[in-house]
Amino acid sequence: MPGAYGAFDAFYRLLLERTGHLVVRVEGYEDKTDFEGLTFPPRSLPLPPGAEVEGVLEGGGLVIAGERNRTVVITGMVPRGLARQQALLKEGDLPRAPGEALLGEALAKALQVGLGNEVVVYAPGGLGLGVYAFRVVGFLDFPETHLEAQTLMVPLEDAQTLLAPGRVSRLEIRLPGLGLYDLKALEEVKTTLAPHLQGLKVETWLEANPVYAALLPLYDTIMAIYVGIFFVLGGLILLNALYLSLVERVREFGLLAGLGLSGWRILGLVFWESFLLVGVAALVGMGAGLLVHLELADGFRLPLPQWMLEQYREFGLPEVLYGRLGVKEVLLALGYAVGVALLAALWPGYVASRLEPVEAMRYVP
Repeated sequence: MPGAYGAFDAFYRLLLERTGHLVVRVEGYEDKTDFEGLTFPPRSLPLPPGAEVEGVLEGGGLVIAGERNRTVVITGMVPRGLARQQALLKEGDLPRAPGEALLGEALAKALQVGLGNEVVVYAPGGLGLGVYAFRVVGFLDFPETHLEAQTLMVPLEDAQTLLAPGRVSRLEIRLPGLGLYDLKALEEVKTTLAPHLQGLKVETWLEANPVYAALLPLYDTIMAIYVGIFFVLGGLILLNALYLSLVERVREFGLLAGLGLSGWRILGLVFWESFLLVGVAALVGMGAGLLVHLELADGFRLPLPQWMLEQYREFGLPEVLYGRLGVKEVLLALGYAVGVALLAALWPGYVASRLEPVEAMRYVP
């Protein structure tokens, strides 16, 4: 269970890393189409101590290398934002000087360019120069092929010169110390910022990803069903064990009934036996689960072949999982264990409580 919850957490952590805790954009950006209307000059914001603000400028363009060209999304980032791409860097280095650029590996192959080659970016319709030459210094290996085939990353100043001097298309705000699901604290910061953002709109990382935000309310339900499937399978095994145990001890149960033990007390014996089996299994399982959780706490890379990992990444899923184990998860597991113990003992207990002493004493398995 820690790994299953960790898979969801790792997926959402990737989203958070890409967008920041809060994102500031032009109000009504969803309906705007003109580039000028989508950009704005960065503003000074009243943020908590330690908060980091990064400006990002995105725009479309055409990258040209010799006789080849491709449409791209030009992304300008500050040095801190570029540094976060280190994990995606397949070859080369990060931009450290003006005029240097990163290309998606698939884009570089389509353009047939190598490290050190020059590409020209043409971006009409903006507010800047509209054309700029870059030297390719690195290739990025994105999880998603469609991103890898159309991404060009450059320093923010270069992107502003090309597209919109002194402007950004969004501000990413990162708040150290906030957990993945500290949504209440995010809402408080968002409320504080709202009066200072005339004409702008601030969204939490979930609001900036509405498709995935819709999944979050179903998170606990999905995980409860997922974990419940395994407990149902375990319950069937327990039911089989209890029933076989009953068949082998029919004469013993008949003897107990003959000595005056009531059907309810026999039923209770079967229930206590079920609880004992489940209790021991729960202790062993929780111990094993704790060891798995400790192993996953620092990250666990899936031991899959490279071709399978590539397909896994293609859906934006993380290779590295982190375990999560809290009171809610422990209570869920214990609740399922108690429920399985009760349900699995119902039929064997009912059969045992209905045995006739004389017939049970003559029973031969």
